[in-house]
Amino acid sequence: MTATPAKKVRQMPKGGRKGGSVFPRVALADALGYAKKLVSKTHTGPQTRDVILMGVIGSKHEKGEVGMSALKQYGLMTGDTKSNFSADDLAKKISAAPPEELIPLYRRAALKPAIFRALFETYHGDTVSKAKLKQRAADLKVHPDETGNCVDLYSASMVTAQLVTIAGDQVAHLASAEASAPSVQLNDEVDCNASEAEALASDKSAASGKLDGVVAAPQEGTTMSTKGDGASAREIDGGTAPRAVFNVHVTLDASLDVEKLEKQLALLRRYGAL
Repeated sequence: MTATPAKKVRQMPKGGRKGGSVFPRVALADALGYAKKLVSKTHTGPQTRDVILMGVIGSKHEKGEVGMSALKQYGLMTGDTKSNFSADDLAKKISAAPPEELIPLYRRAALKPAIFRALFETYHGDTVSKAKLKQRAADLKVHPDETGNCVDLYSASMVTAQLVTIAGDQVAHLASAEASAPSVQLNDEVDCNASEAEALASDKSAASGKLDGVVAAPQEGTTMSTKGDGASAREIDGGTAPRAVFNVHVTLDASLDVEKLEKQLALLRRYGAL
């Protein structure tokens, strides 16, 4: 009696995702749009996955899954299928913040994904080509078929956060120190250019600046006073190190724009003039 040879078990080929390092498949600008809806939908409490897919992203298919993943990677959503999903603190802060405070919050979100943060930390302060960024993405284990998509999404997200500027194929990165500093935006209501701001911040003499009728004339060894606010004058001891002191004169009348004055005074405080 001959033994029957054992049959070889045939294994099914493995399939699934391509693999490689994970990165958001949605640009930050689109994710911020989803986050705004997320804050509104979850205001009263966490919501189910289906509510997030349809009510926030608008799709129960691949688009919805990709959108939910991106929201989590940017730090804008928290939760899971058991506890349900809600807007993270960062999304709530972005939703409630005034325009002048948004950029630092955008930067926190843009640098939250590990791959985006690694790319920025590698090239902060430098101008590099997109090809160089693709090379670095490959080093970070992004799938070879996805390096181009990764760099495009990274570049778009960093532009939204004002961390890079793009000229053709070149991507200029902000220095890390500048990226972490508060963003100061001077608009038409505060008529002050960069050289005037530097003059306000400088400890050197012979500098002057003008902000919509508020005149600042820095002089060493003089007093600083403010007309109309009752503040007492402060004197600089002649024996101390020289520093810039400002005479600020504010004329109050019925036509004065209070909101504009508040912005001007806030800018002067920022640069040590008050």
